Amino acid sequence: MWAVAWPMAALGVLRALYLLTDSFWVGRLGPAPLAAIGGASFGWWIIVLTCELPAIGAHSRVARQVGARRLDAVPHTLASAAVVGVALAALLAALSPAAGLYFDLLGFARGSAELAHGRDYLAACMLGAASLALSAVVGAAFRGLGDTRTALALTAASLVLNAALDPALIWGVGVVPALGVAGAAWATAISNLVGAIAGAALLARRGVAVTRGRPTAALALELSRIGAPISGSGAGFALVYVLLASLISRFGPEHIAGLGVGHRLEGLAYLVCVAFGVAAATMVGQHLGAGDAARARASARAAARLALAAMIPCTLVLFAGAAPLFSLFTDDAATVDAGARYLRIQTAVLVLMALEEVYKGAFTGAARTLGVSIVSFGLTAVRWPAAWLLAVGLGMGIDGVWIAIAASTAVKGALLALLWRRAPL
Repeated sequence: MWAVAWPMAALGVLRALYLLTDSFWVGRLGPAPLAAIGGASFGWWIIVLTCELPAIGAHSRVARQVGARRLDAVPHTLASAAVVGVALAALLAALSPAAGLYFDLLGFARGSAELAHGRDYLAACMLGAASLALSAVVGAAFRGLGDTRTALALTAASLVLNAALDPALIWGVGVVPALGVAGAAWATAISNLVGAIAGAALLARRGVAVTRGRPTAALALELSRIGAPISGSGAGFALVYVLLASLISRFGPEHIAGLGVGHRLEGLAYLVCVAFGVAAATMVGQHLGAGDAARARASARAAARLALAAMIPCTLVLFAGAAPLFSLFTDDAATVDAGARYLRIQTAVLVLMALEEVYKGAFTGAARTLGVSIVSFGLTAVRWPAAWLLAVGLGMGIDGVWIAIAASTAVKGALLALLWRRAPL
């Protein structure tokens, strides 16, 4: 489990650095652009989770095929996943002209600089979504094969490219025009596309050529069945934050900006947790494919122990370093204070966030995603009324919102751990 998990944990940190790199460069443009991509972060996650829908199904199926020693079937799985991913990305691109409506839901003022910057950034993300979908499918192939080190190397190379492209596309260089905040989105899209092409070439050298697979409607539907509950639950998670943002904006724009950057800092810990969930999905899927349910359960337990251990230093660093970390992205004192306040409350439940992600991964490996997604999304949806009750009804202000978010995370982690112990395999 550790051999599969540690590259994924490092990969999770690199994925978080993608977002932090964008925030760093956009923060140089001023507080309005930073607040814009802070608000856009929820929309960005909806885009990412939509693009990852077929990859979630592909991961589960490829792991089963590896456990059953049916490598010849893997290219067909990946080809079907790629077709579904590109189709979903095309839908997102078609909806890009409506990106401004998203910021209306957030409560951004009409004609404000924040709305204009955010609309440009989110529309660019939607137009470049195909690269995210293809990159997700290639990553799912390596995860299902258990080769997480190659996935880590590809992400590291993409991150370096993204860091180089960000300033070039934001401010322009040579014949490349200045794209402003949209440049950060295009840098991410280009780097992901390059990573997907390189990953597909490496898979082909290993005899798993995606281009040789034959996509079928039945396989596409099966992958969507597995991936849709997890992806839909995640997208619903982001939509809940859209509603929460309209409540948070009542307390000042600095809290929106603080939440946006805080999410990205918290993402360092969150994506490490996701990495252990991915490892759990891989090992549970492979052992179930080989007919060994006991080893599948042991793998999930091992992933949970490792994830909990990893969250201890994450909790200490994020709590103690909250204000200094925020000051790297902005010199606005109000934003730094607001973000540090959010981050310190959320660090209290990082260990339970780890349990949630590990057992979501375990259920994914078992191809049983519907029930866990209902639990996960249901408790996420409770955040809005709970936040309103604490912040407005009981007069706790912005702290009430942050406490509602942390409490729901804690309950989800504990409940999913209990459900996995009782679930038949």
